[in-house]
Amino acid sequence: MRLIQIALFLSFLAISTSQTFAQCKSLKTLKTEYAEIIKPYDFEGISAGILGAGKTTNISVSVFSKVKYRFHFYSEGYEGPVIIKIITLNHQVLWTNEKDPGNMMAEFTPKKTDKYFVEFTTPSSANDDSRGCIAVILSSRPY
Repeated sequence: MRLIQIALFLSFLAISTSQTFAQCKSLKTLKTEYAEIIKPYDFEGISAGILGAGKTTNISVSVFSKVKYRFHFYSEGYEGPVIIKIITLNHQVLWTNEKDPGNMMAEFTPKKTDKYFVEFTTPSSANDDSRGCIAVILSSRPY
């Protein structure tokens, strides 16, 4: 009887995990959805992943001087807003949506070629195993 309970628990865990992964859009789907949104900018790339609730992660992005950038952000599957920051190597916050969590786009021109980090902080959840999807869609155009 105990073995059956363990087997049922493991099968439930596998189903809930696969449902979480199934809710994430593919990179190709995200690129297609954002193709019109980013215009007149040119598509540079997408970086995406699955992140647990109440967690923080950084995605590095290389930027070049004399290029105007748009960062579009995507999140799905969380019980509240995802807080996003664009941070320099020396930890200076260039942009954040903390005061306006619905703002999912940043636009700026770097003064020099550099590496930035996009930091995603997801809201906590009552479910410790809760996960969702995050992504940054980068587009650019000459300044």
